[in-house]
Formats: sequence, C-alpha cells, structure tokens
Amino acid sequence: MRIDSLTNAQVKRWVTLHSVKGRDEHGVFLVEGEHLIEEAVKTGWAKKLLIREGYDNPYLSLDAVHLSTPVFKKVSQVESLGWIMAECALPKSTAIRGTRFLVADRIQDPGNLGTILRIAVAFGFDQVICSSDCVDLTNDKVIRSTQGAIFHLPVVRGPLEGLLETLKAQGITLYATAASGELALSQVPPHDRVALILGNEGAGVSHSVLNQADHRLKIEMSAFESLNVAIAAGIVAYHFRK
Repeated sequence: MRIDSLTNAQVKRWVTLHSVKGRDEHGVFLVEGEHLIEEAVKTGWAKKLLIREGYDNPYLSLDAVHLSTPVFKKVSQVESLGWIMAECALPKSTAIRGTRFLVADRIQDPGNLGTILRIAVAFGFDQVICSSDCVDLTNDKVIRSTQGAIFHLPVVRGPLEGLLETLKAQGITLYATAASGELALSQVPPHDRVALILGNEGAGVSHSVLNQADHRLKIEMSAFESLNVAIAAGIVAYHFRK
C-alpha cells in the first residue's frame, strides 16, 4: 500500500497521534528512528510500519505502508527526517508486579521521565510507577530519551496514594528522595523490596507522598542542595542496583 495524498484519512489519523488526546482516542502511538523501532519490533510492540518512498521493509513479518516524502514529513515529529516509523499499541499495564520500583511523582520534563525509565532498566528494577499528573508516557520526547527502554519495562500510571498503599501492603519499603531527608543514602544497605520515589523538578516529592513514605532519603553532597531529578534517580538506583 502506498499513500501520496496529504489529505488521506489515514494520514489525518496519524497526525492526531501527535497529541495525548489523539493517542488515547486511537489507542496507539508512533515511534521513529531505526534503533527504537528495532526494539519495538523485538518486543512485539510494533503493529504496523510507515516507510518513506525509496526504502524497503526490513521487517517482513509486519505490514507496511509506503508514504511519499511529503506525507512522511507531515506525519513525522522529528526535525531530521528519517525513513521509517512504527505504529505501536498503547501500554495497558495496571498491575503492580515485582519487588523493585522507581516511582515518578509529577515529573514534567519528557527527557527526565525517559531517562528515569532507561535507568530503571539499566539497574534491574521491575517496574516504574508514574503519578497521573506526570508527563504522558508516549510523548515523542519521552520515547526517544528512553532509547528503547520503554519497550522492556512495565509502567503503571495512576493516583499515587492508592498505588503506594498497595506497595506497602506487599512489604515494600518506600524511600522518598528529599534534600532534607533524615536518612543518608550511604546509611541504607541495598535490599530487594524497595520503591524509590522521585519528585517534581521544581517542587520535589509532594507532601502527601512524603507522608506515606517510610523514610526520607537524601543524597550526601558537599555543595548544591539538590540535583536534576534524572541524575538523582541514577545515583539512588545505582545504590540499589540488582
């Protein structure tokens, strides 16, 4: 199949996937870039390929639609025009699984959330839990900053109060990162039933979530009071690495 018209109904549908509303309505999102698509195909997330004219389908097990260059450019969200995209189904993970978690409380920057997912995979965490008001998981910048980690880790999104209560009921110790924490990271022996809570870039972990935590954890520093949330995530996740 080939599409040359910018007004084609399918093209209009793909363009709506640039917004959260469109992705939720259609239950799919787009992924761009050879490495990301390789990971999406490998893990079974990719359902259909969009290929720019002049290129062949490298994954013959998947259906492909060939697009003229103007159409491909209209659907693409990246400045440097590539040649392949994949349509992927939205993740629907809702169950808490595992014993090691990174928890994102109101993270707004796509790059930070994507990096946190990548860190979770790198250091052997079982799941990432996002509050309902985190940046959308399928935001194009989030996906690209995960470098493919999004396809290898279940993510649960919802109101944190109930999700954290579920973790506590399962014997998971909740550590909220805070500059004024009473417990220094170096004082905590690594263990396997842990949830590390990371807060909003400006405001940190919310007061209600801090009150639910078992401990407030601080990273010892000699100068600055706080770090970028993704850097903090890397430090605490490395300490509790598997």
